[in-house]
Amino acid sequence: MQRKKMTLRFDLDRPEDRQAWEYLQGLNPASMNKAVLSIINQAELTSRIQEIVQNTIREELAVLKQLPVQPVQTELEGDDGTDDAIMGFLDNFM
Repeated sequence: MQRKKMTLRFDLDRPEDRQAWEYLQGLNPASMNKAVLSIINQAELTSRIQEIVQNTIREELAVLKQLPVQPVQTELEGDDGTDDAIMGFLDNFM
């Protein structure tokens, strides 16, 4: 089994570094390596999923831009007597 070793440095003046350092300090030393590997793999998976979603949205928006736009017909407001009929019907209940 081949093992690789990596060293991390934390600049505790930077909030992101300090937050990561404090998180790691709260871990059990025996499980720290496993936790770091899990975090890295999860971040990579999340990044790939985000890229897939963004590309899918871009592709679908590009398709929508190519569709012809049909004008929306608004109802013409006119006095067809419907309002009077409704009001007359409601007056029967008073």
